[in-house]
Amino acid sequence: MFLNSLSTYRIDSQSNSQDQEFIVACKRRVIHFVHRWVMTIKTPVFSSPAASQFLQTLQEEVAKDVEVYGVALRDEATLMLSVAEALERYERDRSTAGVSKWKLPTSGRPISLFGVTSTEEPTEPHRAIRAQDDSKGHGMPEVSLCHPLMSTSVIFRVYCADHTYCTLRFPLNTTSEVIKRSAADKLGLRQENLLLVELKSTGEVVPFREREICPPTALSLNGRLFISNKDHLDALMPLSEQEGPSEGTINQLEMYSTRELAYHITSHDWDLFSAIHEYEFLYHVFGRDHFGEVMCNLDVFLRRFNEIQYWVVTEMCLANALSKRSQLLRKFIKLAAYCKEQQNLNAFFAIVIGLSNVAISRLTQTWERLSSRFRKMYTEFEMLIDPSKNHRAYRMYVAKLHSPILPFTPLLMKDMTFTHEGNSTIIDGLVNFEKMHMLAETLRTIRYCRSRPLALEAPPVPKNENEIRAYVRNLQVIDNQRRLLTLSQRHEPKRP
Repeated sequence: MFLNSLSTYRIDSQSNSQDQEFIVACKRRVIHFVHRWVMTIKTPVFSSPAASQFLQTLQEEVAKDVEVYGVALRDEATLMLSVAEALERYERDRSTAGVSKWKLPTSGRPISLFGVTSTEEPTEPHRAIRAQDDSKGHGMPEVSLCHPLMSTSVIFRVYCADHTYCTLRFPLNTTSEVIKRSAADKLGLRQENLLLVELKSTGEVVPFREREICPPTALSLNGRLFISNKDHLDALMPLSEQEGPSEGTINQLEMYSTRELAYHITSHDWDLFSAIHEYEFLYHVFGRDHFGEVMCNLDVFLRRFNEIQYWVVTEMCLANALSKRSQLLRKFIKLAAYCKEQQNLNAFFAIVIGLSNVAISRLTQTWERLSSRFRKMYTEFEMLIDPSKNHRAYRMYVAKLHSPILPFTPLLMKDMTFTHEGNSTIIDGLVNFEKMHMLAETLRTIRYCRSRPLALEAPPVPKNENEIRAYVRNLQVIDNQRRLLTLSQRHEPKRP
């Protein structure tokens, strides 16, 4: 593309027989195309050495042509100057961007950029890595950033089959192959036939591909990184800590008002959602190892949905007394209502789906204690999350809302995945722009959801505000469905 663009721009050097008006028109078309292309895409262009060299070469030639063609290219020279200024800002921000890191708690579970565990104090202030989605003029604050997380590093553990481990620190754009080799070296393992895998709390083993970027942030809720010979994967056993908590936090939840919980959940979720770069959605859909780019902000936000969902199920299953469970059930339904009111539809879906988990829905004695008011409220929620007709009820509801909105993100990912897998990217050697337009439509939806800043009405400041904030940012969950069912059956055994 670069060579073709330069060749078209240099049309006057190819033939002296061309009319000057035609030559100027060709040069204008090239400059306008380049300007629109650069200012639309920005970061991927600026991060490419070939693209940066092309832009510098084109700017130099435009500057020379202004002396030849004068006022005919004056406006185009201004456009190229704006491109050069944007490139200069990018390079300046990239060179001055501070290096921050993600710190994993002792359990090795990744935590978000916006919080620390309730039992730990951060060793340094956390810098919120916010995405620059090229949305200037759409209500979002413009934030200078060379790449969403390229200057960030992560600290994590890699375990062996005997549960010994090493602690590593790498940039987020590190591949699983590099992590595997470093872990093998530190643990004294032979490099042959080794695999880096995720071991889930259920015992399921998920291997990472060698080119996969940043495995630590791609782990499931209670997943851990293990390194093992590919012939011995069946011998891997989960750590005891992967089982999750053995006691619920209902005593803490009783001290927090439901409105306060909803406020802090939505505030935290908005921070996570705002940090996602638009391109991370594309990286996820096309394959995390296809572009070689990080998508850690999206990893964290997608895991947040599962975290809230399993938090609801965990707390209900760990409440031993029937009265406590019925109290929690009412609280979670009210929490879903507040999240819906605050347009945090991602958390709303997570809570309602959590309550519909079979480990909870089978607790008939608990549900029988609900008043008719709460039953009606929950029935309305179920109708809203009904997946029939491609989530028609939800789509009609969200279409009436104004930003800011925290949308049901798994549905957005599903839409983009179906678009990608159901349509060829290249048709007869040409880019399928119809497919690109469909993907762009989803990205425009995401951009609209974030087009205005979040402005929630804060509840009265309680004495334990910091405690509530720490609690909602570090939910402890059981993500093993079999264990959740076992706990549920202890409360209400199967009827003969």
